[in-house]
Amino acid sequence: MVVEENIIGKSDLRQIFDTYYEALVQYASRFLFPLSECEDLVQDVFVGLLEKENTFSDEVSLKVYLYKTVRNKCYNLIKHNKVKNKYAENAVQSLEDDNLFLRQILEEEIVRQLYQAIECLPDRKKQIIALSLKGLKNAEIAERLEIKLQTVKTLKSQSYKILREQFQDLDTVIYFLLV
Repeated sequence: MVVEENIIGKSDLRQIFDTYYEALVQYASRFLFPLSECEDLVQDVFVGLLEKENTFSDEVSLKVYLYKTVRNKCYNLIKHNKVKNKYAENAVQSLEDDNLFLRQILEEEIVRQLYQAIECLPDRKKQIIALSLKGLKNAEIAERLEIKLQTVKTLKSQSYKILREQFQDLDTVIYFLLV
């Protein structure tokens, strides 16, 4: 088979596919399992070959391209699977850790109660706390709400005082839940 330096057409691609598909799947199977994953990966390589409209000066450069592309896709898939496995391992570990489970429940409940308490604040104080929780600085909040910086500071301080009073017994509750 001679590959000329021109864009690979569908008929050329079929011939290239028939010639290299099995060898590329075998090559991919050195790195990946199951075989169906290798077959999918090699098919993706051929789809990419058709979509990119590559040109090759000779058959050797085509082979090099095909094998390097398969190798790189295998490498990327292995890295991706490694990340997925690590995430799954951490998730399983988290599910098995009862103390972590209790802390997560407690944390979620505290956040839920905090947002409920914020909803009970007067509108302007609620707006300021909400913007602050989004990461805006006092000056940015003042600009967005078109009020003075000192007003933001005062209302924020008053809001924190109200919220602290609502949660003052929470430290004791948390202590007993975690012990």
